[in-house]
Amino acid sequence: MKNQIVKIFKIIIPIAIGVYLTWYFISNSTATEREYYVKVFKEANYGWIFIALLLAFLSHLSRAYRWKFLLHPLGYKPKLSIMYHSVMIGYILNLTIPRSGELARAAYFSKHEKTSADRIFGTIIVERVVDLLMFGLVFAIAVFLQVDEDQFNATISSKEEPSSLPNWILPLIVVCIIAVVLLVLFIEKLRNKALKFIKGVIEGCLTILKLKQKVAYLAHTFFIWSAYVAMFWVTALAIPEMDVISINALFACFVAGAIAIGITPGGIGLYPLMVSAVLVKMYEFQGEIAKSFSMLMWSSQTLFIVVLGILSLFLIRDKKQI
Repeated sequence: MKNQIVKIFKIIIPIAIGVYLTWYFISNSTATEREYYVKVFKEANYGWIFIALLLAFLSHLSRAYRWKFLLHPLGYKPKLSIMYHSVMIGYILNLTIPRSGELARAAYFSKHEKTSADRIFGTIIVERVVDLLMFGLVFAIAVFLQVDEDQFNATISSKEEPSSLPNWILPLIVVCIIAVVLLVLFIEKLRNKALKFIKGVIEGCLTILKLKQKVAYLAHTFFIWSAYVAMFWVTALAIPEMDVISINALFACFVAGAIAIGITPGGIGLYPLMVSAVLVKMYEFQGEIAKSFSMLMWSSQTLFIVVLGILSLFLIRDKKQI
């Protein structure tokens, strides 16, 4: 009963936060801004939106295809369609609970292919580590583009000593590690499950060392992230007032949007707030233009993921019945 309550709260709280932020976003918009939202959605060039959605689809397909490079060393050679549907099911579930999609993706794939979910989850962890590194690269580019050259030179030439960590940090880390180790060692039921899960995850993670197509894997990775950034630019072209967006603003908006997606499910509520705030505060875009763009970007991509995810749920179910 207690576990069910916790699970319910894990679902309800992030969604409630997102709904509240959406209400806050709309309620704090002026009448002029709300009228402008309607105008933008009616008059936007949906040819550009279609291209943005095509880029999104190609990035999802590329992610599914890239996954096979990690699955092959484990002896799995599934069809591209199964990998793609598993990815999309993961995406749609991420709209309910942040990061729950990774577990669902491994579960759906392993159930369909009759494989170990632990090993599959290990390959997804590798993906997430690679994606985190790519986000770090994009973040670094965004910061570099924002910083004035003189400020940048002054920063790297600064002689200030790095601030030391508080004295309580190291003992806290040690205590947490010991607590986890004791929990795993002395709770037999949890111990067996944990060891099996960890072994499978480690085996999955080690596939990165066995990659034969490293260049192809990296090529797909750069394509996926290039497509993500390009979607922002293409969507901006759909609104005449946004086609002047600079490369600096483009990268800053992308970083803000990516952070928002990591905080609330699918960035609900927070995504439009953060992206529009960047455009208004940092680049002096008018509020109604910035908010309309952020809403158009978020709503079009989210609706597209929902549609593709639902299709994948039905299609993978049909394949299972067959």
